[in-house]
Amino acid sequence: MESDIKAKISELTSLSTLPIIISRLLKVISNENATLEELIEVIRHDQSLASRVVSIANSPFFGYPGRINSLEQAVLMLGFNIVKSISLGISIFTMFPIPYKKMKKMWAHAFNVATLSALFSHKFSPKNSSICFLSGLLHDIGRAVLLTIADSTQLSPFIQQQLHLKSAKLLELETKVFRCNHIEAGTWFLERLFFPQEIILPVYYHHHLDRPTYSKISHRDIVSTIFLCEGLIDILTNESPNDGEWGENHILLMESLGIYEKDLDEIKQKFLSMLETTNVFFNLS
Repeated sequence: MESDIKAKISELTSLSTLPIIISRLLKVISNENATLEELIEVIRHDQSLASRVVSIANSPFFGYPGRINSLEQAVLMLGFNIVKSISLGISIFTMFPIPYKKMKKMWAHAFNVATLSALFSHKFSPKNSSICFLSGLLHDIGRAVLLTIADSTQLSPFIQQQLHLKSAKLLELETKVFRCNHIEAGTWFLERLFFPQEIILPVYYHHHLDRPTYSKISHRDIVSTIFLCEGLIDILTNESPNDGEWGENHILLMESLGIYEKDLDEIKQKFLSMLETTNVFFNLS
C-alpha cells in the first residue's frame, strides 16, 4: 500500500504534471548564483503568482509602512529569500485541486505557523528566518497531498471524521483511512521535488520530536522552531484546520532551549497584534 501511495505522489510531482512555474522556481532557487532579477523574471510570467506575492508582501507580518504596489518593490523590500519562500509556498499550494474554501483555511493556517516561526527565528536564530518561514508554510503540505491523491470512497468518511482531530489522533485516522499520514505524505512529496533537508526535516518532525532519530538529525534549530510554533498556534488561535496540540513536549522543549515566559509573551503579543488583520487578509473573519 505504501508503494501505491508513493507511486501516486511520484505521478503528482512528475515533470509532465508539475506546474511549469514550480519547475522554473526550483531551478532558480537551486542555483546559488541566482539573482533578484532572475527570480522576478520567473514570477512575472505568472500574473496570478505575481499579484499574490505583492498581496502577501502587504500583509501585517512584514510591517511595511507604505503600500507595496509592484513585484519589483516587493522583492526589493522583502529580499530574495523571503520572496523565494512566499513564491514557492504559494505555487505548491495552488497546484492541488482542493475546494477554494478548504484550501483558503489550510493556507491561512500555514501562513500563521510560518509567521510565528519567523518571529521566533528573528529572536533566536536570525540567519534561519526565511527557512523557518518556508518550513512553516509547507509543514502541513501532506494534508493537501492526501486530499488530492485519495479516491472518493476514502474521502467521504474521512472529511467528517477528521474534523477537530489533532496531532496523534489525526495521524491515527489518516493511517487507518489512507495507510499513510500527512507527515509521511508531505515528506515523500518534498523529497520527490528535491527539497533540502532543512525543509523536509521540519515537515517530518512537526508533530513529534520524540522519534528515536531526532537526536541524530541536522537542522534541529529549525525543526524545533516549527514543532514549537505548530503547538503554540493551538493555544493562540481557534482556527480550523489546526492540527497542532500544545503539550508537555512543547514545554520541555522551551525549557531546554532556554526560552522564558517573558520571551514567549513578547512573541505572542507581536503575533496576536497581526492575527486580526491576517484573518481579514485571508477573508476568514
